[in-house]
Amino acid sequence: MAKRPWTPIVVPAVVGIVAVVAIIFGGRWALIAWIDRGMSPHTYEDADGAARMATRMGLALIDGDEVVYGEVTSAFPDSSAYLVVQTPSPARLSALLARSNFPPPTEIDTAHDRLRPTDRHGPESSPTLVRSERQKSGNYLTAIWDPVLRPRTVHLTAMET
Repeated sequence: MAKRPWTPIVVPAVVGIVAVVAIIFGGRWALIAWIDRGMSPHTYEDADGAARMATRMGLALIDGDEVVYGEVTSAFPDSSAYLVVQTPSPARLSALLARSNFPPPTEIDTAHDRLRPTDRHGPESSPTLVRSERQKSGNYLTAIWDPVLRPRTVHLTAMET
């Protein structure tokens, strides 16, 4: 019987091609699911992470400013953080906002402005709620607080774009 010199090359090549085709067709769904999972927003509680993100965007916290709640939403391409900060005094809250370069506040129309629900750590609706927003390099910081009813607490949203 004649020896076939191509057999040692063809058999592994066919096995390799079959394996590659199986990986491509079988793995493409796993790859699509992995990419989709990475692109979908994920929200999780993380006071330190929320403070770090807001600080990178210009929030100037100092000792005594306490982040009592924080959450981070990671998403592609935009991420955000939400945090509630309590300061030792109303004067410290004013100083925090000034250090962070927030412009003067404007009143909030609680009937028309959408506020974060209180069960998700949002501010309580009040006729004395105010807001201040600043933008720098496509990043946004929004502060909402009540200088009359809760003058030591500020609710902050930081958005990276």
